[in-house]
Amino acid sequence: MLLVPALFVLALRQLSHEANQKLVNTFGFNSQIIAGGLGIIVHELSHLIMAIIFGHHINAVSLLRIPSNTNDMSLGYVKHTWSPTSTYQKVGNAFIGIAPVLGCTLLIYIIMRTLNAPISLVQNQLTTQLLSNGNAPNWNFLTHSWIYIFELFQLNFDSIWHSIVALLLVISLCFGGFDLSEADISSGKYAFLGLIGITFIMLLLVSFLGFHAALLPFLVNITVWIYLVFIISIVILAIINLIMYILKRVVLVKSF
Repeated sequence: MLLVPALFVLALRQLSHEANQKLVNTFGFNSQIIAGGLGIIVHELSHLIMAIIFGHHINAVSLLRIPSNTNDMSLGYVKHTWSPTSTYQKVGNAFIGIAPVLGCTLLIYIIMRTLNAPISLVQNQLTTQLLSNGNAPNWNFLTHSWIYIFELFQLNFDSIWHSIVALLLVISLCFGGFDLSEADISSGKYAFLGLIGITFIMLLLVSFLGFHAALLPFLVNITVWIYLVFIISIVILAIINLIMYILKRVVLVKSF
């Protein structure tokens, strides 16, 4: 099951990268700072927090910057060092790589819950459906899932400004937060393998200690909200890419 979120992460990274490329090609380099400034800050802050958790020494931090050199493409950085003799710190490198995905996913969820988006209702509906089906999705569940997911994108006109603010914040996070570097992806592969091992051990312990019934609702609930945020982000990034493609064509036509 962990293969599915890994594919979601790769899809988010690719869509975010392509959206930024289209934005830069159409409106210039600094446009990605305007559109994705919040995402860039959360991206670097996630690296920083994870590096601190794993005991790395922080040498320098810039959560958001405008490069003065045209050859410098970095919009932010966290420079850190670790002890080559510490297994804990070396393992931390893997999780530092995927930290922006975790940070942006959590913040998008908080934003949508705080600003009265329907994500809480949809999350509860899907969780209830899964638990009532014995955690085994069937055709009826899949049919209802699409209906619930469509509800995520319905605007609440009673609080239209909340919906607009939530959308703008999520767009910024999608633009700047999910564009993982090659180094992030490379180290993230080891985090993925580590998560498989941790999940396997946890499932064995839960089954052995008899906590399965007590923990199942919690685990299903967490899984559902992670997938919902991934779906929201992918849909938004897909729409952004389509809009940027159209704008680029319009700009090219006007230039002739």
